[in-house]
Amino acid sequence: MLVKAIILAGGYGRRIMPLTHYKPKPLLPVANRPVIDYVTARIAKAGITDITIALGYKPNEIVSFTEGYLDLNIKYSTEDEPCGTAGAVKLAADTDEEIIVCSADTISDCDILSLVRAHRENRAFVTMETTVTDDLGKYGEVISDKGLIKELREKCTTNSGKRGVANAGTYVLDPRVLDYIPQGVFFDFSKDLFPYLLKAGKRICEVRNNGYWRDIGGLADYYKANFEMARTFGMKPVRHLSRRYGSYINGSLIASGAVVSGRISECIIGEDAVIASSARLKNCIVLPGEKVLNSYENCIIGRDFAVSPLQSGVNLNNISRHRGNKTVNSSKIFRI
Repeated sequence: MLVKAIILAGGYGRRIMPLTHYKPKPLLPVANRPVIDYVTARIAKAGITDITIALGYKPNEIVSFTEGYLDLNIKYSTEDEPCGTAGAVKLAADTDEEIIVCSADTISDCDILSLVRAHRENRAFVTMETTVTDDLGKYGEVISDKGLIKELREKCTTNSGKRGVANAGTYVLDPRVLDYIPQGVFFDFSKDLFPYLLKAGKRICEVRNNGYWRDIGGLADYYKANFEMARTFGMKPVRHLSRRYGSYINGSLIASGAVVSGRISECIIGEDAVIASSARLKNCIVLPGEKVLNSYENCIIGRDFAVSPLQSGVNLNNISRHRGNKTVNSSKIFRI
């Protein structure tokens, strides 16, 4: 098919802290698989094996994991200074072929082959995956007519709770697009490149994803994606040297190597995590390698923190200690 893929994996992930103090966002587990697994599986399903990963924050950890992929030709591009999403692609691209750009913090079942076919049939300069969302405040809004994009509006708080069509973050680029991306300056797809191309009269087309799509860049969406993928197990992952699998036990997804002595209900327990006999967990995600002594509901539990999905930076470990190890139900503290 003569298509190269670039995965944008350099973001710091401020909206999902404190999780990204623990791991870079592409390696955060979703149903006990690093999120980048879902991205590479989607690319490999399209028959694309040449992938360049654009790195920034904690690059060595991402390289260490992705070097274990079998059947993929992985290359890396590391930016010394943040250069924006388009700038990162410019830096990573070494091809005169069409380029697939995917974000490492987005899970989608939109078929990449359908994007490439539509791109060629429409003779587009750029083809964008789009999706319908109930909260445009978190995403850029797309205005189109019969598949041809007329306007792109950046995300803004006034659109919170508004239903509409959003940029889903996967693009097919004509290689000539690279000529419009300046080198050595911060340059973003949505804020800089696409508005410029529209003004220049270039064809930017959309392919609507009517299936599954989830951006895990925020705590609430990360929490939801975990349980959605746990129910479906997502796409078949690309073979990997060191991947281990877990199993469902009494309604909870428990990774191999995890030790569960406490009582859990509808939870996702990460690799090598330990749930002590004193713990009672319900609807919780426990990150790999963590030891849980206390009791929680509706929380993401990691190193020295347990956060409500809607309240980043709130350490419920402190609350539980102050309450003498009683169960902390975050739905009673915050509306979820």
